[in-house]
Amino acid sequence: MISKKWRKSRLGFSLVEVVLAIGVVSFAVLTTVGLLSVASDTNKRAKDEGAASRLAANEFEHLRSLSAASTFWTTRPLTYADRYFDSSLSDLGTASTTNAVYQLKISFIEGPSVTNPKPTSTPPFGTADVVAIAEVRYPAQAPAANQSFYRFTTLMNFPN
Repeated sequence: MISKKWRKSRLGFSLVEVVLAIGVVSFAVLTTVGLLSVASDTNKRAKDEGAASRLAANEFEHLRSLSAASTFWTTRPLTYADRYFDSSLSDLGTASTTNAVYQLKISFIEGPSVTNPKPTSTPPFGTADVVAIAEVRYPAQAPAANQSFYRFTTLMNFPN
């Protein structure tokens, strides 16, 4: 017969304790695995949004850097040909290729100017000559319904 002293000082776990511990650990592992997929999706979206922001900002600065004699600024209405970029943000030009990941479109709303004193629409804010609206779509090869996109807006003045 086992003494009372031996029963109280035994080492080890009962079957119920082991089953509960396995259940708690299993729940924690499954929750962590589920959060990893959400974190991966969030990371990809953040990467794409950052790339889109860099593309738009770079192109806005490029347009601002053009001289007043540039055909871009002298042609009315202002037009911008869609441009395509690969995953490393290298410019692929105006033709969509299989390497294209991002598509950049820019549209303009012009304010009053010497050549157009009463435009049909005016910039909605500020004293700028032009409101530029960039739209970056990705993946560039997907149908429009399956693309994600970000819009960025900036104010520009005609160069002197």
